[in-house]
Amino acid sequence: MRRLSLAGHPGGWPDAFLLEFDLPEGGVEDFARHGIACPPSVERSVAKRRAEYLAGRRVAVAALREAGADVHDVAIGVNRAPSWPSGFTGSITHASGMAAAVAMPDRGVRGVGIDIENVASESALTAIVQSVVDEDEHRVLDDLARRIGGPMALTVAFSAKESFYKATAATVGRIFEFTALKIVGGDEDRLYARVAEPLASSLPTGMEVAMGYAALNEATVVTSFRW
Repeated sequence: MRRLSLAGHPGGWPDAFLLEFDLPEGGVEDFARHGIACPPSVERSVAKRRAEYLAGRRVAVAALREAGADVHDVAIGVNRAPSWPSGFTGSITHASGMAAAVAMPDRGVRGVGIDIENVASESALTAIVQSVVDEDEHRVLDDLARRIGGPMALTVAFSAKESFYKATAATVGRIFEFTALKIVGGDEDRLYARVAEPLASSLPTGMEVAMGYAALNEATVVTSFRW
């Protein structure tokens, strides 16, 4: 397990914790060894899901302890979201063979979201163009694409909207589409966006937000949003 700095992301972040894990890990003995409870829904799932869940809870516990929480596990809450302990908030993300989490006291913070994504495949890029970004957003991303490549730029856009969703889902209280957030600009480490439909009284149409992004390596990105 290692620290993942989010210092360049807007909003002021503590380090996240990142763990690379083996997919075979996720048996009952692995959960017991790390002191993590395996919920029945996870126990019944495929090995990949069990390994991701275990790794995600391990980094979440590390992040919470760093933030000052005395915890040994993070339970499943409503809608299968993590149930963060009173006084704290956080976010967990998974990608191929890795999990990361960030946590912080919830004073003055409504929600946080981080997301790690591998650069999208050709078929996934087509889906992103069709359902995640519109023509105006695609044009906004052209400058970013010239710097980091089209596939990476579209992956950043998808991931940033995922981070926004994770951070705001509890407040919104319903599923909403990618079109609810419109990317309007960007620079070397952040995307700027505008809420395109009323999501909540604290997330009105026209509200402007900034989401951070960085490359973990040539094939993986991490994005964030806190508010």
